[in-house]
Amino acid sequence: MRMMILIVAAALMIPGCTMSTAQHEELREREWKLVSIEGFATMPSGVANPTIFFANDGRLRGNTGCNTAGAAYTTEGDRLTIDAMFTTKRACVDPNGGELERRYIEAVEATRRFAIEGGELQLIDGDGKVVARFR
Repeated sequence: MRMMILIVAAALMIPGCTMSTAQHEELREREWKLVSIEGFATMPSGVANPTIFFANDGRLRGNTGCNTAGAAYTTEGDRLTIDAMFTTKRACVDPNGGELERRYIEAVEATRRFAIEGGELQLIDGDGKVVARFR
């Protein structure tokens, strides 16, 4: 009986075990469009809508609003680890586009976990704060 209690207690303490396979499948092979990001009250007009796409092969790609970007990523439970992003080097004509791109890259690289709730992808930093939301 004591062994059973220890096994159940250990399983409850492992946070990555609570995310369903369905959420991992929902994350991948879908283009997510940015709806909000830390530092912007509203999305700037005149700038392409940033996107992110998590491929099954462990690579992500996206549009920062000005440039295309990519990186490698891994998931385990609700943890999401994203390597340093690379981008093309086109200049942003709109100053808001340059700031949006900077915030996008910072948010993606700061991501430590993710959640999908009501069709919304949330990128969460190491402090547990949602830094970007996609639909």
